[in-house]
Amino acid sequence: SADARKSSMMNLIRELKDFLVFFLRTAEKEKKIVFYAEDASYYIYFEGLVERLTTVEDVKISYITSDISDPILYAQKKNVQSFYIKYLLEPFVLLLKAKMLIVTMPDLNLFHIKRSKGVANHVYLFHTVGSFFHINRHHGLFYYDTIFCVGPHHIKELRREEELYGREPRTLVEFGYYRLEKIRREYLRYLTEGRKGKAKNGCKAIIFIAPGGGLWKRRETLLDLCGNDLVRALLKSHYEVVLRPHPLTKKERPDLLDALLQEFGNNSRFSLDTDAASTSSFFDADIMIGDWSGVTYEFAFATEKPVIYVDVPMKVNNPHWKDFDMDPIDINIRNRLGVIIQPDQVGDIDAIIKKILSQGEKYAHEIQKAREEYIYNFGASSETGASYIKDFCARFTL
Repeated sequence: SADARKSSMMNLIRELKDFLVFFLRTAEKEKKIVFYAEDASYYIYFEGLVERLTTVEDVKISYITSDISDPILYAQKKNVQSFYIKYLLEPFVLLLKAKMLIVTMPDLNLFHIKRSKGVANHVYLFHTVGSFFHINRHHGLFYYDTIFCVGPHHIKELRREEELYGREPRTLVEFGYYRLEKIRREYLRYLTEGRKGKAKNGCKAIIFIAPGGGLWKRRETLLDLCGNDLVRALLKSHYEVVLRPHPLTKKERPDLLDALLQEFGNNSRFSLDTDAASTSSFFDADIMIGDWSGVTYEFAFATEKPVIYVDVPMKVNNPHWKDFDMDPIDINIRNRLGVIIQPDQVGDIDAIIKKILSQGEKYAHEIQKAREEYIYNFGASSETGASYIKDFCARFTL
């Protein structure tokens, strides 16, 4: 349409302007530390670092986003210069001269985005708690200089990768996971404000279902293998059910959602939560049902409530993952954060839920222990990361 063409043209003009302003008019001190986000949803992983650097440490940064609707483009934030760069990202990175480029995007040097000779330190920041070597593409993190790790498992896996493929050691920072810290703080505030969710219509409990994605073509997702059966069994046993489908479900497999809505859409005890950034469903729920999705870590570690894992096939993007000769932590940690069931066990879900809820204190204690073991600097990751960034920039001159 004419409106769409006009909007695209305006976005392109904005991008060209931002590209030129960055390289021709932005002060060098504001280009020493550059963050890049693929879209607005990634800011949550950078937020702690950005806030710590710009407000506490009084450091200037540039924030690049490929999302024209990213709120940071329109906010006035102290010491933050923001730029919209999407189609010009490849030349932008190649031309960039900075002490540090910090991203959550893997696959540097594997496709069109290459390392820049003008960047002293290419930094990757993990945005999941789980293991990387089966999920990321082969050599997906190979060409970064520094990696901010969530926990000891990431360091063990990255050192194993260096040993396997003869790569020089990267700088591995014991960082942590800011997003989890933020959700935990919000959950504790939610509890102190007395807003604990209560199941409606006399239901026994609130069950939050949050499947992962990535097995669409093989039709081996949780929703494929037992979605309708699971929801049906839960409703029959008088539970309130909140389903948060993976954000790509509507695009990749709309038939799955159509089938669920057709059968349960008129049931007052069933609802869809389509806001992946919302935490209200997290906080209200008594228990979560998931699979391999990283959201299970956020639920368990933030709320200290257990997870029921439906044992669908594990998503694997790296055909060489078995070369590492170790299991991803995602396999064994499930027994510490909750219980594992097979898709054909959903008919027994009522008894499974009753048992796990009766052992809530035991699971809370085990989840706390696992959090200490797997998450660095819980509650203080931003200070740790900002300290590394400041120290590196002080030592290094362009």
